[in-house]
Amino acid sequence: AYKQGKVKALGLSNFTESQIEEILAVATVKPVLMQYEIHPYAQQTKMKDYLAERGMASQAWYPLGSGDSNLLNEPVFKQLAEKYGKSTAQIIIRWHMQSGTVVIPGSKSESHIYDNYNVFDFELSDDEMKEIAALNKEKRYYNADPEAVAAFANYVPDVDGQK
Repeated sequence: AYKQGKVKALGLSNFTESQIEEILAVATVKPVLMQYEIHPYAQQTKMKDYLAERGMASQAWYPLGSGDSNLLNEPVFKQLAEKYGKSTAQIIIRWHMQSGTVVIPGSKSESHIYDNYNVFDFELSDDEMKEIAALNKEKRYYNADPEAVAAFANYVPDVDGQK
């Protein structure tokens, strides 16, 4: 598909370093991005650095921590939301952007979709970025055990029901 011009770039999702190395050893087209779980509770800086060294971008999966109310209600996010006149989700999205992470938060709500995009009129300071970095717990919401992988592989979203 890439060689026929049907696809502009290739990406990976939830691969380990050893799996990436295996792919890079044989791939004729190098992946440019990997999507994996990244949010303030699981910042995955080691993986991010690993990918950057190989010229690959990081894209956040579960960028808002799977909607974890504990994360969304962290005092630092509440304070920054008040300071900038934004929601806590907008603060987290802005943190992702300033951290160099590709972030495409999903939502079914029209107002949330608008809010998710409305993050370009402010910037977090270096000190604020450090405060958020201190939240890292390497807490994951998705663990790729065999049952979870099988469930995810067989998941079929209710597209018609989302209208």
